[in-house]
Amino acid sequence: MYASEWRHSAQEVDQRLWQRISLLEMFALALCFGLAGIFAWYRSQGKAFSYDFETYLLAGNGDLGVHYYAFWILPVFQILAALPSILSFFIWNALNILGVFAASRILGEEKRWALALLTYQMFYVLYYGNIVGILIVGLALLWWGLTHRRWHLAGLGLVLAVTKYQLGLSFGLILLLMADISWRDRLKVFVVPFLTLLVSLLIYPLWPIESMRIILANPPNSLGNISLWQWLGPFALLLWLPPLGLPLSAQQRLIALAATATMTLPYFQQTDLLALFVPPLGWLPLVGNLGFYLYAKYTWQGFAVLAIIPLFIYLRIIGPPIVSWLRQKTADNSN
Repeated sequence: MYASEWRHSAQEVDQRLWQRISLLEMFALALCFGLAGIFAWYRSQGKAFSYDFETYLLAGNGDLGVHYYAFWILPVFQILAALPSILSFFIWNALNILGVFAASRILGEEKRWALALLTYQMFYVLYYGNIVGILIVGLALLWWGLTHRRWHLAGLGLVLAVTKYQLGLSFGLILLLMADISWRDRLKVFVVPFLTLLVSLLIYPLWPIESMRIILANPPNSLGNISLWQWLGPFALLLWLPPLGLPLSAQQRLIALAATATMTLPYFQQTDLLALFVPPLGWLPLVGNLGFYLYAKYTWQGFAVLAIIPLFIYLRIIGPPIVSWLRQKTADNSN
């Protein structure tokens, strides 16, 4: 648990990716696709309002008032807006499902659990038509490209992930820095993102400035935010010190850093916990299903309790080396 079973060489990643689907994975996929179909029908009948997906369609139709994403995703939103409503919503959710499934294979463990598909966060994505599953497969593609030394595919994965700035930049940079490659190779990964940015600027001139203007004019609401920043402010940044300085395995450090990003970014939605649920964490992702109870009991404010998940991961990884260091100091002082 917590990276102890993680294998991340190119051969081992491919072996996980192409293994036969387990019964649990079949069940999870069937459940998610079934829910995607039900939610698509409900939405077509006006019985469900998929807020996130509606904002993507608005952006696809030219209304950028609440568009908080990189502008290079706009052609995708334009295609979705041009399709029949029920079809576009189902296709979008299918991409989210397959994205989380593929990421669970690439970044996950040998037991083929894909438990991220069986969490409240996944069902939330399917109901509201959120984008996070597609961002997560971007992170997985980034890692696949890094392990296979396919820098253009790693760069494409980074482009997908950075579509949502706070998630993609933080998790993407962690994967890049933790990969066993040279700095020269890391720079090669940025070729595709640079070209993507260049082309997007030709189509949408000065869009980064426009994106900043949109965020400042209509700040994203804090509903579902689980970051400790909202209580600790900049002091939350001190949480970066232990995973950066303690003697940890590379895999443990990577997961500890991901948990730290979850807690220290000023804004981190509970839905984005899916990015934390695809690495090897044993049965812990199922704790995300507390979301059902928290929302039913406390509505949006209850989601803040889910901060215990990254905090538990963080303490579970950094706790043992801290205890070991304290014992060593005590022993040295007694001598």
